[in-house]
Amino acid sequence: MTSAPTGWDGLLDEGESILWQGRPVAGLSFHNTDVMSAGMGVFFMGFSIFWMGMAANITGGFNGFGGVFPKLFPLFGIPFFLIGFYNAIGHAFWQAYLRSKTHYTLTSKRAFIATDHPTQGKLLRDYAIDANTDIILKVGPPDSVFFAGKRIGFSRIEDGRALHKMMRQIQKETT
Repeated sequence: MTSAPTGWDGLLDEGESILWQGRPVAGLSFHNTDVMSAGMGVFFMGFSIFWMGMAANITGGFNGFGGVFPKLFPLFGIPFFLIGFYNAIGHAFWQAYLRSKTHYTLTSKRAFIATDHPTQGKLLRDYAIDANTDIILKVGPPDSVFFAGKRIGFSRIEDGRALHKMMRQIQKETT
């Protein structure tokens, strides 16, 4: 048996070999499903700005009547503005950042997605590829190959068609 490549010790099963490794294409990405989220985000942002303005007007803003609470009351709209911003465009930047920290590996038995997540640490998820795996090719550019539902897989890759063919071959060999 050949030894596992550096860093893969203890991760590969006996007889398992690495067939392909890659990374997602960098950059921002918007999908059809983002339109509704972006619309709701813009609404949230607009309403929070309106609310903060009205609250500042009612309480006299930062120069109004005494006490700390009336001066801080308009600022309670800031979390809603930030939620709206994230839904409108922030999620695209977050996903691009996560893709920049992601690596993909396909072996003769499994698909691995490794992410160096800023809050969760280094994550390595593996998904078995067998005859029952539903493999979906989303033609780009860039292409994506999904294998654990419609959202989990090797997204935004250069050689999606070749990888899809490789995964189909793994399925044939497991039957």
